[in-house]
Amino acid sequence: MKQLSLFTSTTPGYPSKFISSYRVTLVRDRPLPFEPCPINSSQQVQPIIRKLIETQGQSDREQFVVLMLNAKNEIIGINIVSTGTISSAQVWPREVIKPAIIANAAALILAHNHPSGHISPSPEDLAMTELIVQASKIIGITVHEHLIISMFDDRYYSFADQGLIKRMYDKIN
Repeated sequence: MKQLSLFTSTTPGYPSKFISSYRVTLVRDRPLPFEPCPINSSQQVQPIIRKLIETQGQSDREQFVVLMLNAKNEIIGINIVSTGTISSAQVWPREVIKPAIIANAAALILAHNHPSGHISPSPEDLAMTELIVQASKIIGITVHEHLIISMFDDRYYSFADQGLIKRMYDKIN
């Protein structure tokens, strides 16, 4: 007896093969209270990221977060992209960009914590940020910032304030 696949049909008059159909949806998770306003500085973002990691993430592990913005730089969503270990988190550009595309974001702010409390970027942080900037530019989403935050105090490192984001865009152009 011949075994039939789920994707084949032996019914006369119907196609013999089928293609899976998918629906992409955005699922709203728990809301985070904050006062809506356009984002104008890295200082405005740090408390939002910290609160998200404290309430919905794991502050003892590296968490990579993407903040999605509309064309007026107002926050339209936030997503924890990756939860890693005490010293790293695997991050791929497609996983960062996916929620931004689904949310119709015009721009992104990237952020992650360093559980050690040291806020200097590693060579891997720099390389990964550059990849995300390149991928985002191709599809028309702007990366405004990447923050590395401390969970022990209010310290953070801003790639934009240090001129790194601009240099990455200059390198692409």
